[in-house]
Amino acid sequence: MRRKRSRLRFTRRFYVLLGILAGIILVIVLAAVLSGGGSQGVLRAGVGLKDSDLNRLKVNELGAVMILEYHRIAEEGRWSRTPDNFRADLEYLYEQGYRCISLKDLVTNNIRVEAGYTPVVFTFDDSDPSQFRYIEENGQLIIDPKCAVGIMEQFSKEHPDFNMTATFYVLPTLFGQEEYAEKKLRYLAEHGYDIGNHTVNHVSLGEVDQARALEELAGNIRLVQKYLPGYEQASIALPNGSEPKDYSLFTYGDYDGIRINFLASLLVGANPAPAPCDRNFDPMRLPRIQALDPSLDTGDSGLYAWIQYFADNPERLYVSDGDPDTVTIPRHMADRVNMDRLGDKRLRTY
Repeated sequence: MRRKRSRLRFTRRFYVLLGILAGIILVIVLAAVLSGGGSQGVLRAGVGLKDSDLNRLKVNELGAVMILEYHRIAEEGRWSRTPDNFRADLEYLYEQGYRCISLKDLVTNNIRVEAGYTPVVFTFDDSDPSQFRYIEENGQLIIDPKCAVGIMEQFSKEHPDFNMTATFYVLPTLFGQEEYAEKKLRYLAEHGYDIGNHTVNHVSLGEVDQARALEELAGNIRLVQKYLPGYEQASIALPNGSEPKDYSLFTYGDYDGIRINFLASLLVGANPAPAPCDRNFDPMRLPRIQALDPSLDTGDSGLYAWIQYFADNPERLYVSDGDPDTVTIPRHMADRVNMDRLGDKRLRTY
């Protein structure tokens, strides 16, 4: 007897369902590829950009980076910005395509900025009370919305992609309100801000001997560690821009039980800093740009003058490729790369 062969038959409904499933999978794949929205689209990841994309975005990771210098947030003046004007600075930088990074990330070349955008660094000197202040409202202690930290925190909520952060170079005043000194320092450390060294007595380091300089540096570190045990300061802002006779002070090591080992020191300066892979990049002599009202910028060296300069000369500005593991530059700039600072990152030219 012949055995009947079993035969699997597929109905029309099966093929319809299979087609629907295939369509769903295709939609999911396309959504994943195009995720991120906005004008950057698939460029957000920064991987696989074509030369045409790099040209269109003017990518240049050997361009200059602005390190901004602020002091007081109060009445307008040479060393002060009003709360409204500070907020306006943030808005304008955001609109012009700037995104925050920390000074430490700049120095270590750990720049994570979306493709087509430009990193910017914020610094505050002197730990003035206007930078960080607590007030009582309805019986509760809150950060004053008109102080620098209050303004930055609110801006961060409204623009999370700005990556708001800053380094505060402190003095023993520690923003005033002595009863809240530990609370303020701890808040900064726990909310993505850095605390830097500004000596104890705001002394010009170029005018004192080594022993006094070391006392000033160690004293500031000890001051911060009183409230934040073990906290390591990564940088110093030179009081009055005065450079020490011997820069090895900043990597001295152990002094009186305190470890001194800075990655960077900041000048007062009036220029943007070179990119971290540029042969001219010197982490121990980083210039800054003062954030002041354009009406007070008699030397055309302040924040808005430089923003305009880069708008007129975009080829001189650092523009990210969106890939933190790759340094992308125009081909004609290859001889400016410091290969020692490139580390394990890939160099790409176009």
